[in-house]
Amino acid sequence: MSPARSTTRTPATEVRSSLITAGRRLLEREGAAALTVRAVATEAGVAPMGVYNHFDGKVGLLNAVVTDGFTEFARMIAVTDADPTERLLSSGRRYREFALANPTLYQLMFSVECEPDIDAASDAFGELVEIVRYGQAAGTIRVGDAAEIAAQVWAGVHGAVSLELASTYPPIVDATRVYTELLDLIARGIRP
Repeated sequence: MSPARSTTRTPATEVRSSLITAGRRLLEREGAAALTVRAVATEAGVAPMGVYNHFDGKVGLLNAVVTDGFTEFARMIAVTDADPTERLLSSGRRYREFALANPTLYQLMFSVECEPDIDAASDAFGELVEIVRYGQAAGTIRVGDAAEIAAQVWAGVHGAVSLELASTYPPIVDATRVYTELLDLIARGIRP
């Protein structure tokens, strides 16, 4: 008699999570071109059909990976320092930290190639809006539309990070120092 095979199936949420995690690993290790149904399934240790069952194929998987990126990104930039200026600066530092740790994912998050869940993407921006509101309530950020001020802050840090990731700074420029000084410039620029 042959041994009985286990008929226990991995819960769907675990398979979905494994596929997203595998997709992110492949993305950062080998780039967006490596993100194929077969490669992700192999990396996750599941059958390729699992990608179709959970994401309706490669496009759905890519969107889920980017959505997962926005969720992590929002958690990362959501800081709670008591001092409003330090809260803004800390969030800015964590913004760059996320981008440098996940360069391919970061670039896809802000590309037209993907359609992340709108709520996840909005939550990330919402964290910055809340940081601005906190500073406004404390009197360290000028009065005005918090979302508009947050968009200005985001444009500055996104631009600096994008330049750094694209390696477009001249060799004499210290990207870390430039970014630190940019955060200080932004903090001064949005004061009352």
